[in-house]
Amino acid sequence: MDLSISLVNYNTKNLVKQFVKSASSLQSSLSYEIIITDNGSRDGSADLIEREILPKYETVRLIRGKNVGFGAGHNIGLKSAQGEVFMIVNSDIVLLEDAITPLYRFLTENTAYGIVGPKLIYPDLSIQPSCRAWPRLLTPIYRRTKLGRTLLGRRELLRYDINDYDKRHPKKVDWLAGACFMIKKNVWTDIEGFDERYFMYCEDIDLCRKTWGAGYEVWYYPNVAMIHYHKRLSAQKKWWKSLFDKTTRVHIASHLKYITKWKSR
Repeated sequence: MDLSISLVNYNTKNLVKQFVKSASSLQSSLSYEIIITDNGSRDGSADLIEREILPKYETVRLIRGKNVGFGAGHNIGLKSAQGEVFMIVNSDIVLLEDAITPLYRFLTENTAYGIVGPKLIYPDLSIQPSCRAWPRLLTPIYRRTKLGRTLLGRRELLRYDINDYDKRHPKKVDWLAGACFMIKKNVWTDIEGFDERYFMYCEDIDLCRKTWGAGYEVWYYPNVAMIHYHKRLSAQKKWWKSLFDKTTRVHIASHLKYITKWKSR
């Protein structure tokens, strides 16, 4: 089998239906499977998938579980994956035309490539930041507070967002957002998948860093695009209020785990 598509679901049953429908309607020559790992959803997702999706789509498998986090959920789902390439994808991704095949071919054409990600765009078709430089200790502080408006803050955010890159041509990058990317099975095995110490956030940065450390390259491939219905909720609030959000606290905790893990490497 060419490709195993891994989707971790938590209370997004309608988005899962939309994704499976869009993926199954693609005219691709690739053989593939879709593995949905349900992280203990409370909205009836697993029952809906069993009732409405599994009987209709032979390529889909469901794994019921508890909420173990984003990375651990994908690790569980991909334990029995059959594809030579794994595709990590969020349920809020919409595939445009056959974006999967050219992404797969780009990744497999060179043994040095380990991970590749597409251009992610917002529903209004504007480009969404999805490839970045390695974060530093103060990067999330600059992103979430008024310190980002200072001279040092602006410089750091320009560096982090790779704003000197026009995102029109394929490019080697430090890391890609975990909303959607492909990774070769042998690379995934070599680096032992996601580090499950991250419940949510920074596991994608860590995975890319392990990939580079294992001698493989990470590429951004803007020749294909996918819509990502992403909303950064903290950005819609006053910065001092967002600091007290649970998601912000989890993000900061994950960032500190990442910094601690990699500071001496």
